[in-house]
Formats: sequence, structure tokens, C-alpha cells
Amino acid sequence: FNSKPMKKYIFSLFVFITLSAVQCKKSAQEEQLPPITTSGANSFGCLVNGNVWLPYYGGLNAQINALAVSRQEIDYKFTGVQISCADTRENQNSRLYITLNGVIDTGTYTIRNYLNEGLVYIDNSNYQYEPFDTFGVVHISRCDTIQQIISGTFSFVGYTGPNRATAKSVTITNGRFDLHYPLTIH
Repeated sequence: FNSKPMKKYIFSLFVFITLSAVQCKKSAQEEQLPPITTSGANSFGCLVNGNVWLPYYGGLNAQINALAVSRQEIDYKFTGVQISCADTRENQNSRLYITLNGVIDTGTYTIRNYLNEGLVYIDNSNYQYEPFDTFGVVHISRCDTIQQIISGTFSFVGYTGPNRATAKSVTITNGRFDLHYPLTIH
């Protein structure tokens, strides 16, 4: 019985188990997100710095809607939607806003937070994060103005100010929504 091969075996087994546990944790978090659908399931979710974030109504700030979607129009023509979400559990008060102006069809849109469009995340401390000199990406997989359903995915890196050297940042990934509009969920 030679101890060097046994040490290598134990070390390899430890590395394998550690990597497997990390992958399982990530998969478990992603499983908590609603599935990506296009049926108007009124679902919304994303990862905020790797943690699952879902709209939730309750806690001290129960006057805030958990999820609201409104249609934007100019001269009675559909021009986009505004999605606003909040997590108002006790010890929570975070919000996420997506404003899609000029989005009238499926496709991938680069959102730069100007001209009445944008992606904004506000955390528990009321720090507001948005992509200042960067951009966010929203992919619309369904934009049905007859059935009034909008579905898609999104991601962005937001900052608390335009100077990245002094700004705090947040990373929003794996975002998904499948919504009827207008909609308000308390």
C-alpha cells in the first residue's frame, strides 16, 4: 500500500466532489427561476449577483406591487411596455424596472438607458443600479399585441453611477419574463 497514489486519489476525489457541489448549487438556483415560456404565464425572475430574485408581495412595503406591466402607446399605436417588479419581503425592498420603448416585434434589443427606455435595479439600501456607459440586452421571443403577451429574456450589469472606479455594481443574469399586459399583481 503506497501512500502517494492514495493521497492523489483522495485529492482527486475531493476536487471532483467540490466541483460537483458547486454545479449542483448553481443548478438548484436556476431551477427556482420560472421556466422560459411564451404563453403569457405571468412569470418573472432573474439572478441578481448569482442569487435567485423573484417578485414578492408582502412585508413592510406591501403597498408596492409585486409585478406590474403597462402598455406604452403613442397616438394609439403600441410602442412598448414597462415592467416593474418588487420583492417586499421582510428585510427586503428591492425593485427592478424594464422599460422597452420602440419594441414592437421579436428580436434582440440593446438597451442603453436613455430616450425613455432602460433597465434599473434598486437594492435594499436604495442604491440605484443601471448600465450607464454599457448596455443591457433584452431578447423578445414573443410580442403579441393582439393577445397582449410579451415574453423574453434579459441581462445587464448595472452601476450606481457613471464612474466605474467609485461605483458599486450589480450583475443581473438569466432574466426571463412571460407576461400579459396590462397586469398588476399585489
